[in-house]
Parts: sequence; structure tokens; C-alpha cells
Amino acid sequence: MTESTKVDGRLVALHWPREAVEATMAVDTTKLQEATAEIEDGSGVTHRLEVLAGWDADYLVGKDVVASTTTEGVVLSEKA
Repeated sequence: MTESTKVDGRLVALHWPREAVEATMAVDTTKLQEATAEIEDGSGVTHRLEVLAGWDADYLVGKDVVASTTTEGVVLSEKA
């Protein structure tokens, strides 16, 4: 049995691993990249999660997001 994850709140920070930060265009930008997200929920608790996010997900910092378990892993997306 796998553990299901769902956290929603405001994205405080998104940390990319060094390899992703130093990536060139040789990296496939259509694939989700691994990152560490810090999400503050409605009660003020900050959750630090390993997530998969689009290479351009930095624009989500400060916005309402949701991190939820999918078949690919825990995916970060903008809250609708």
C-alpha cells in the first residue's frame, strides 16, 4: 500500500537540485523535474515536500498550490 499525499496552501519556496539549476537545453523541459517545495497550509504550518514540477514552476512561488500524489509521484500544480 502506498501513502497518499495532498497538501494545499501557499508556495513559500521552491528549491531545485544543483543539477537542475546548472542544466543546459540538453535537459528535456517537457518532463517534470524533481524539486523541494515549501508549502504553508491554512493553519500556518509549513510542509517541506519532495515534488515533481514543471521546469518553469518558479512563477508559482507566492501563489496557492496543491501537491498531490499521482501515478508519477507527488506533483505540484497551481490551485484552481
